[in-house]
Amino acid sequence: MLRRLSVLLLAVASTALFPPGAVAQPVIGALGIRNGASYALPGLPNSGIAQGSIFIVFGQNLGPATIAQVNKFPLPSSQGLAGTSIKVTVGGTTVDAIMLYTLGTQVAAVLPSNTPVGSGTLTVTYNGQTSDPEAITVVKSSFGKSRLARPERLELPTYCSKPSTNQ
Repeated sequence: MLRRLSVLLLAVASTALFPPGAVAQPVIGALGIRNGASYALPGLPNSGIAQGSIFIVFGQNLGPATIAQVNKFPLPSSQGLAGTSIKVTVGGTTVDAIMLYTLGTQVAAVLPSNTPVGSGTLTVTYNGQTSDPEAITVVKSSFGKSRLARPERLELPTYCSKPSTNQ
């Protein structure tokens, strides 16, 4: 009888603490913000995130269990994608990143070109829960090189992750 009562109390307590559908707070991994082309570790050369470039955030509870990716234009920013959105703040200016895909352990987005250059913070919000801020360095341009996964094939061209300034 005492065992049944303990199990019942544990079930009630866990339901009160973690109601069905509750979402854990997103956690950005240590060194989890990466240049989408170079994947350089923060602090190393070319690790900054260039205005207008793709970046990846690694961590836990960042999005749904199965990948959700954009499939139409316009690309989502402030409204997010599958419950996930990213905000970047530099020098008092906050911008919404343009979401490309989201998954529990990583998300990818485009940093808007109007993001100020400098040191700032990034947060990920998933289903109303927001991560602690993580440091990000925004730069005007950053070299990156992408290649196909199979080494016997030709590499994709090298590019600079900042388009020309003649826009």
